[in-house]
Amino acid sequence: MDQNSEITPRQAKILAAIVKENCDSCEPVASQDLAGKYNFDVSPATIRNEMQVLEKNGYITQPHTSAGRVPTDKGFRFFVNQLMDRVQLTLKEQDVLKREMMKLQIAHAEMGRRIAKLLSEHSQTASFALFPEEMSTTGLSNILDNPALPAEDAKEIAQFFDNIDQYAEKMMQDYASSSKPETFIGKELSLSKKSDYSMIISGLKLPSGKKGVIGLIGPKSMRYEKNLSLMEYIAKLLGGGAAVAVLFLIK
Repeated sequence: MDQNSEITPRQAKILAAIVKENCDSCEPVASQDLAGKYNFDVSPATIRNEMQVLEKNGYITQPHTSAGRVPTDKGFRFFVNQLMDRVQLTLKEQDVLKREMMKLQIAHAEMGRRIAKLLSEHSQTASFALFPEEMSTTGLSNILDNPALPAEDAKEIAQFFDNIDQYAEKMMQDYASSSKPETFIGKELSLSKKSDYSMIISGLKLPSGKKGVIGLIGPKSMRYEKNLSLMEYIAKLLGGGAAVAVLFLIK
């Protein structure tokens, strides 16, 4: 049975609501939370029954003895692939990013560091930027302060950052030429057998022809729709190069 055949439209709507609530609160989501906030046009008992089906099919799970449920890797993956509506960056966010990209035209030596810092600030995750002559990482404080990420996962991400030079060559080979961001959720990310967080990684190409890789790392409950839009927009701005700066000056 394929993934789409085992979930109904109503279950998909409930799953999307569970993902949204879990990402907003970093807490397990109970049926009463959904019944009071979303217009499902069904009783709370029906929502509970549908959640039981979602749990049986591996889309959500019950952590510890909590009455609520959290999405599994399969649930997050279905959300990203099938349910997620891409969020458009606000004009203010675009304006800020354009200003920062203009500065990068001048400060080429600091390009990786500034890109990583921009990603981290706007996504509230940890981030990295890789170029042939530069590797930059930042945002570990966002990871350490996030209640959705267990301490052991934060430690593993910190170790990845400490040893990013060991991964840089392969990531450049695999992703520097990719045109769209790729998402790795939980166990899909093979940094180790214990990996239980998510990474979004994308290639980018500068007008000079130089290629690089940018990435975000955070809890599985990160805001995928916002972060994917952020990655795509930054790659677009960088790829536009001088044309972006000219358009901004005319604006």
